[in-house]
This record gives sequence, structure tokens and C-alpha cells, in this order.
Amino acid sequence: MSSLAEPPVNALTSIWTWRGQRIHYARRGDGPPVLLVHSLNAAASAYEMRRVFLGLEDAFDVIAPDLPGFGASERRRMDYTAPLYVDFILDFCRDRIGMPCHVIASSLGAAYVIRAASLAPELFEKLILIVPTGIRALADERPTRLRRALRTILFSPVGTLLFRLLRTRPVIRYFMTTQGFHNPACFTPEHADYLYRTMRANNAKYAPVAFLTGMANCDVSDRFGRLSHPVQLVWGKQARTTPARQAEDFLARKPDAQLALFDACALLPHDEQAAQFNQLAKRFLRA
Repeated sequence: MSSLAEPPVNALTSIWTWRGQRIHYARRGDGPPVLLVHSLNAAASAYEMRRVFLGLEDAFDVIAPDLPGFGASERRRMDYTAPLYVDFILDFCRDRIGMPCHVIASSLGAAYVIRAASLAPELFEKLILIVPTGIRALADERPTRLRRALRTILFSPVGTLLFRLLRTRPVIRYFMTTQGFHNPACFTPEHADYLYRTMRANNAKYAPVAFLTGMANCDVSDRFGRLSHPVQLVWGKQARTTPARQAEDFLARKPDAQLALFDACALLPHDEQAAQFNQLAKRFLRA
């Protein structure tokens, strides 16, 4: 399989060359621009945002890139770090959008958006952050000796064997139905097939290695409270790896942020309760 997986949504798709890498993004709709930033995991891509993309296209210019190293974007053997992803978001906003945009971002992707918005606030309007990390979870960025050693191991043939285990259908289903979704029935066969295929792209392991070792962590504990942008936090009540109580860490730093708790949802309320999420997003972004 080539280094480029198939695009996640049926839309106008483009390739943008950023720092010599081919970056895939989908774009559709008309109205104020909304940038969708997916989370990081072993099978991450803009596919995570497909229901938001399709649900907002009637009112917004919706743009969904695959972050470097994921999805249909080029996957190089290199180190993927928080500064790299923050730079990518800033450059993408300047070059591909060209005007202040709203952002909907998930998990570690939300942490990168927080840092980007703190560095260049003029590029952004309103932020919807879905189960964000960066204050307690996935906040330690230190390139420790242990992390560097794990990175070396996972970059080696041993790491390739371990990644082959991660990309099996039973393992994919286990993680998605015990952590991603509260209701296992929400993890559809189509979703499983896409994750299975995208994890088999050439060089698919290198960006996930950064996530698995903590090398892509992003600390926003000092930056979040300084944001001037309106912020809507969204959390699944049944989230386990990043539980809803961690929303208190964000609200303590920015009391004017709004919080919506979605019942019967885990880490993916924008997928598990897509209609409810899209209604909330439209109401918040239009206000």
C-alpha cells in the first residue's frame, strides 16, 4: 500500500506541500471557516471528524486535514512533536485558510490548538475543544531517557512487530469499544475497516510512536487561561482515559469557558452523539 491512505470523506480534497511533505485535507461547504483537528492515536486521521464535517457543511466552510504522519497525509520516518504540530496548525491557517477561523479539535489535537491560539490569537475565532488534554493528561513533554529509549525500540524491527499486533482487528476493536466509545454498537464495521486499512499504510507506525511514547505530549497548563477566545469544552461523561472530572482543571484556569457533558459517551461524543454535538457546535459558533 502507498504511503497515502484513502481520504476519509467524500469532498473536495487537496494536497498541500508543507515542509516538503504531502498533506491531505478535505474541504466543503460555504460560510465562516471551521478547521477540524483530529486526535492522536495509533489509527488517527480526519476520519474521526467525518460526522462533524458532514454535519456542518450546510452552514460553514469546513476544512479537515490529516495531521502529518496520519491518515492520507505523508508518513515519514521522523520525530513527530508538539512544536511540529503547533507549527503545522499555524501555517495551515495562514496558507490554506487565510482568515480567522473557528476550530473544533479533539484530545491532544485540542492541546495543539490551545498552544497555537496562544501564540497567534489573531488567526482564531471560537474554539470547541473535545475532551482536551494538556493540563493533567498528556502534559509532560520532557524527552526523558526512557522515552528516547522507547522511541529507539519502536522505530526498530521490534517496534514494527508490536505495531503489527496493534493493527489487528481484535485489538482495534478492543480499544475502540472500551475507550473510544461508551456504546460498542457505535463502532461500525465501516469504521473498523477504515482504521484497519489506514494502519497498514507505509510508515504508519512513526507518528503513533510519538503518541505512544509521550514524545508528542503538549503542556497547555499556563496557556489555556490566557486565551481570549470563547471556548466550548465538550466531554463524554463516561470517558475513562481522560475522565470528565479533568474538565475542572480547564475551568479553574478559564472560568468563562463553557462545558457540555454528553451522557452515554466516552472519548468521541462528536461521533457517538453526532447530531447533538453538531447542534451544539452550530449554536455556539453562530452566537
